[in-house]
Amino acid sequence: MVITRSLQRAQAQNPESKSFKNEWNVLQLIHANRNISRIELSKQTCLSAASITAIVQNLIDRGLVVESGHNSSALGRKPVSLSLRDDVGFLVGVDLGSFHTRVVVTNIRGALVYKQESETGMQDGRDLVLSRTMKKIHKAIDDSGTPKNALKGIGIGHSGVIDVSKGLVLSFPRPGQMTEWKNVPLRDLLEREFGVPCLLEDSVRAIATAEKHFGLGAGLSDFIYVDVGMGIGAAIFLDGKLYRGPGGSAGEFGHMTVDEHGPLCCCGNYGCLEILASCGAIIQSVRSAIEKGVDSKVRELAQGDLNRISIEMIGKAALQNDSLSFRVLHEAVSHIAVALADVVNLLNPHVLIFGGALFRSAPELFLEPLKRTIKQRALEKSANEVQLKISTLGSEAGALGAGRLISEIVVERLYRIAT
Repeated sequence: MVITRSLQRAQAQNPESKSFKNEWNVLQLIHANRNISRIELSKQTCLSAASITAIVQNLIDRGLVVESGHNSSALGRKPVSLSLRDDVGFLVGVDLGSFHTRVVVTNIRGALVYKQESETGMQDGRDLVLSRTMKKIHKAIDDSGTPKNALKGIGIGHSGVIDVSKGLVLSFPRPGQMTEWKNVPLRDLLEREFGVPCLLEDSVRAIATAEKHFGLGAGLSDFIYVDVGMGIGAAIFLDGKLYRGPGGSAGEFGHMTVDEHGPLCCCGNYGCLEILASCGAIIQSVRSAIEKGVDSKVRELAQGDLNRISIEMIGKAALQNDSLSFRVLHEAVSHIAVALADVVNLLNPHVLIFGGALFRSAPELFLEPLKRTIKQRALEKSANEVQLKISTLGSEAGALGAGRLISEIVVERLYRIAT
């Protein structure tokens, strides 16, 4: 029996109906898989070709989906590929970092329309940081030429301890920031300011989301992303989904103990990986050694001002055979590898992807030492199975990932409106 389109739409209005669930599932797959074909949709949903054809036509009629070309990887007659319509809405993604704030504007599929990077000025206090962040978002919307009614959502990543469901920054374990950022309702502040759906996520999980959809994680169901910047964190993808844990705190890789007699970490523990191997720790080690008279090319790169030392300078000096920089980086990477060996034993990941300022500074220095230590310390089978890769995404990855996360809420909202 042929089901008329009007009847299908009537059924789709009921969220409990089978028709609604099938159609919503297909739209999610089109959003998650760029240029997917009707044939592939049929395979993934186990729906008949006729059902997929009807569902896709409904989504096209509602202005949500377009035929985006032909799948060039197919042999013989090339199937028509499908995508979300670019112009159904635009998104803002923000990565509010300890030192830099990155803001991007993308279309609904994540294609970059605008990007901006500026200093956060975290030392100026929470209120000023939030005020500046709001202004940066307004500027991004204006400068990108995005009409106000075309903005559909804002995602923001923050490197504090996050309650995603409540949109709260619970705390920010950085020196001088613990009380400033306690229980800050950042999601609600954004929604009141801009009047669109907003989402707050941990910054590393936001970066890993960008990796999943736009980087080396594309096509992978399982991988672990490790980020080393001023802090150290990780994000875990299992069965294609971001794993947050029951309390939403999974991935605190930087607070694994690697030296029980080590220095005090801002979290209150001693010898955390973050206090020994983060970019902040590396910079402090190099600066301290130079202050004690150790000769280094870093002094020249910093033009004699040791307060200007950056991880990029240290990486550059190491590539020029600067012994101090090479030694400090080697020690940090050794600590990271020791902790990773335990992760490899525990989770048996297929792929480890590394990102953040450390791995952008001198990527060619790090993979071999990491592989060597993991092989020495992890179980042979797990160590041999894991692949190590360094991210090719830029510094705007966190903002892109935050935008991708809010897009999932936006797409559902647009679908319900169109139904």
